[in-house]
Amino acid sequence: MSFSGNLSDSDQTRGTHLLVDGSDSLCSDGEQAEDGSVPGPLILMVGYDARTTRIGDLPVIRVERLAEALSFLDQNEAAVIVVDLDLPDTNGISTLQRLLDRTGLTPVVVLVDDHDLALKALNIGASAYLPRNAAGPGVLGPLVESVMATTRNSADLHRREARLRVAVDGAGDGLWEWNFRTGDVYFSPRCSAILGFSEEEATDAPNRWLDRVHEDDLKFLHARLDAHIEGARGVFECEHRLVNGFGDPHWILARGRAVRDLEGRVTSIAGFLMDTTDRRRQEEQAIHRSLHDELTGLANRGLFIDRVERAMSIPDRDGGAFLSVLFVDLDHFKKVNDLYGHAAGDKVLREVGRRLESVLRPGDTVARLGGDEFGILLVNVIGAELSIHIAERVLQLVSQPIAVGRNEMVVNASIGIATSESGYEDAASIIDDADLAMYRAKSLGRSRYQICNPTMHHKAMSRINLETELRQAVDHHQFEMHYQPIVDLDSGQVAGVEAMVRWQHPEQGILTPSHFIEVAETSGLIVPLGWRVIEDACNQVGSWRRDIPEAENVFLSVNVSPKILMDNGMCDRLQATLAKADLPASAMILEFSEAVILDQGDRAQGRLEELRALGVRLAIDDFGLEHGSISQLDRKLFNMLKLDPTITKRVNGVSSGDRLPSSLIGIAAQLGIEVVAEGVETSEQLEALCGIGCRMAQGFWFATPAVPETVENTIVTPPRWWVNPRGVWKSWQQY
Repeated sequence: MSFSGNLSDSDQTRGTHLLVDGSDSLCSDGEQAEDGSVPGPLILMVGYDARTTRIGDLPVIRVERLAEALSFLDQNEAAVIVVDLDLPDTNGISTLQRLLDRTGLTPVVVLVDDHDLALKALNIGASAYLPRNAAGPGVLGPLVESVMATTRNSADLHRREARLRVAVDGAGDGLWEWNFRTGDVYFSPRCSAILGFSEEEATDAPNRWLDRVHEDDLKFLHARLDAHIEGARGVFECEHRLVNGFGDPHWILARGRAVRDLEGRVTSIAGFLMDTTDRRRQEEQAIHRSLHDELTGLANRGLFIDRVERAMSIPDRDGGAFLSVLFVDLDHFKKVNDLYGHAAGDKVLREVGRRLESVLRPGDTVARLGGDEFGILLVNVIGAELSIHIAERVLQLVSQPIAVGRNEMVVNASIGIATSESGYEDAASIIDDADLAMYRAKSLGRSRYQICNPTMHHKAMSRINLETELRQAVDHHQFEMHYQPIVDLDSGQVAGVEAMVRWQHPEQGILTPSHFIEVAETSGLIVPLGWRVIEDACNQVGSWRRDIPEAENVFLSVNVSPKILMDNGMCDRLQATLAKADLPASAMILEFSEAVILDQGDRAQGRLEELRALGVRLAIDDFGLEHGSISQLDRKLFNMLKLDPTITKRVNGVSSGDRLPSSLIGIAAQLGIEVVAEGVETSEQLEALCGIGCRMAQGFWFATPAVPETVENTIVTPPRWWVNPRGVWKSWQQY
């Protein structure tokens, strides 16, 4: 290689010199900063005149002494330094060493004639050397450009390696490389840490890794590795357990790719190791939370159903063995929350869960299904004795006092039992039947167990079908309103009407509430159905009061579900309904059963007070059935009581010795509460009721519930046998 021509005298004259002693100071092309620095990268010649002002795109700066060079480098950065090791102020290797100490990674080309000295220079860090007599422009220029190119490539490589180290260190991964020709494995420090190697254990043997793989995962690891080596898998990847040097089980993700020679043989595999223990633990915790109840730690409904499904799918290998599901519900648990707060209720639930776990055998499952409901799955059950024994044990354990703070609480449970002997097809069916049996146990007095039988199962299926049909009936408006007159016994006129809903069943015809009201309550359909009854009845009675003179003072009485009573926004919606129907609030009587008022407690009383504030009148329906009847009257919330038909039937005539009906009517009169006798069926009952001061009544003796047109005619023209002009009550047969 050579330059295209020799430098002319004028070119040599323009050569750039830097004389640091101040006698002369020039920059290439005449450029120099005020502080003596030269802008941009450059080539520094120390003790050698290259007889050129530029090499490639870089200017050349020349100094005579090492001290001048070091001073120059304090303010400037050189791309390459060319130095003659024989300088006026120093010579030999020490010259190079002082430059290298100052410049770090800047490449240095040395000019030296001694071959041994040249080798020493290369060993301590020189990038290249030239004999002095060969250092003409035609050789030195290309050599300097080659050194700069090599330096750039090396710098790029260092930067890439640095970025890779930062990325790998940031990700927490460890690098490894397995050389198949030598059998050695390189482990990065992070990789060694993941594998649990101490500094003394640092090794290049692959078995140090493989020996720490969990024995149950080693076969899988070898299979994945072999598949990649054989070309069946493009990437080697295997997540396995590792027992590291500290004895702790860890999860490791190993990933790598093979390097192959021209013939396709694997020469090495390189990749990374990632410690996935924390991720695995978080995933396991998330799965556990999704399958277990947060409060008690027991299995939740989803896991319980899955366990039942699995148990049902296992063939009977023990001859006559089956599974049993116990549905456990705490009796009156709501009162615990109401009286002591939800924190106390939560403690009770946790303790009950713990006690239920104590009765299980290996393989059985207990779950919290929701609220105060628990499920128990018994597997490999032979005969009903075990299920009964477990149920009795549960009843005994649950009823033991539970300490909550300074209080001791006693709760009881009702249990339903269903067994796979009945031939269930899925988990939902057997759980539903156990639930049904539990409700049967409650209806029989609570604190007991009940085993589901075929008759009970048939009733459950009928109930499910009824709920489906009822839901469709609500959506398709298959209900109509009937009304039963409430008669003023002094005038014989219609004082009011009670609204009663009827279901126009497409197959069974007209159905009364006794056929569907319980299902409506338990399914929640009572809310949309109940509001439809209230709205339709308000519109009807409002229309009668406006259009029929005889109906000007007729009131409307509607029986209201507890779910509607406690429904948020109940008062606002009722007020809007009355306004739309143009029906005064005083013309509206809402009936509530005594049981509802007793069960809901203070919450019900607060809502009843809100209704009274609207001007709505309130009635106790089926009065006389509950022990708390008289106490309800003393709250002064109610305007009316409706004697239950069983009380009315005890009035057999004026000579009857039963004092209960007259006592109830007398107490109501003293409190200013109106009384309606329900279920009047005979003239004798009517005559006796008049004799003890009853002023209103309803029942079949007057009229059965009927469609609006029929009731409208009755309002306008009451039947003449209801009362004679002299006020003497007689049987209708006499007229």
